Amino acid sequence: MEEVCMRETKAILLALLIASMVLASGCTGGWTATGSPSPTTSSQPSTSEPETTTTPEPSTWEMKIVWSADTTGIPFMDMNPDGSLSAAIDWNRGLLYLVKPDGSNTTLDLRRNEGEIQPVVSSVAVVGDQAWVLASYEGFAGIRIFSWNGLAGEERHGGPGAVADYMLRSPSGNHVCYLVTVSPTEQELHCDGAKITLTPDYYDLKSVSDSGLVVLSEKDNAFVFKDGGRILTFNTSRILAYRDKLLVSENGKLRIFSEDGKLLAEGSYPFDQTILLKWTLIPTGRYLLWHEPFGDTHLLTWNLTEIGTLPGFPYFANENFAVTSKDGVIHCYSLKDLHEVFSVKVPGDSLGYIKLSDDGKVMLVSGETGGFWLYTAG
Repeated sequence: MEEVCMRETKAILLALLIASMVLASGCTGGWTATGSPSPTTSSQPSTSEPETTTTPEPSTWEMKIVWSADTTGIPFMDMNPDGSLSAAIDWNRGLLYLVKPDGSNTTLDLRRNEGEIQPVVSSVAVVGDQAWVLASYEGFAGIRIFSWNGLAGEERHGGPGAVADYMLRSPSGNHVCYLVTVSPTEQELHCDGAKITLTPDYYDLKSVSDSGLVVLSEKDNAFVFKDGGRILTFNTSRILAYRDKLLVSENGKLRIFSEDGKLLAEGSYPFDQTILLKWTLIPTGRYLLWHEPFGDTHLLTWNLTEIGTLPGFPYFANENFAVTSKDGVIHCYSLKDLHEVFSVKVPGDSLGYIKLSDDGKVMLVSGETGGFWLYTAG
């Protein structure tokens, strides 16, 4: 019994000794509430500089004009998403300008030979390293395809008297559609090499999405096609397709539908087209840019929650940037944090169209009735 007491006494004394050593060394604070060790301190002075955390300033850049052309007529133009090639049409003279970001350029005659009648251009689209020009040519309506070195191909539809109506490419350029009137009672819709015959009324091409949705309007109705077949009909002509969704302006409301006709969201943000066929609503992956009549541009989420405004009218937007203009100044904003990336004065007497590259470093601008300017980041 005495031996047991001695062992217990030694155990108690050993425990007290260990506890006193822990207290003396300050180790009781060595674990946090989550069970992780907290940093220990040393009595020796630190020889390293204290760590500092800095928040990088938002990126901005200056834009400089590297090319311009003095033209008159309808200012058809386009730029591919990476900004490596821009195309502009001298409508009155039947010329095509191809321009690279460094300002190097070439001028091409839209006629195949000098004996042809000058074509009546209705659209231009840049697809990869080529420019597709939709026009009413001598004896047919259709596409002439140009590369940097000249004519690279053509697609003919109809005969004498056929009329080229309109052409659109999807934002990424993976789908291209165009309309031609081949006779007084027949139109053809051509999309990615497939043809749909339309009779007997006159249709307008409104929108083409990256998922292959195509919107045609006829009077006060719209028809949505995909993979060569009609999938939906609406009692309004004001419809935009974006990816696999449809944005519909009807009865003073903006309604967002899935491609199978399911209503996803609704709000009081009606939209339309201006005289130059610019939409007053531009969809992007992150936001919808909606222009308030006689006001500024409102940023909406896809569930139609308003988060702020940008000055002026929305002229262009891609997945990264939005471009607006107000009081003679063009503004470009990042859609990631909404800071202003650059601003420039409107270069001519009026502002028609704007195209911006995905990285925001190349911008093509037109006037309302001609004149083109290409900007690159300096």
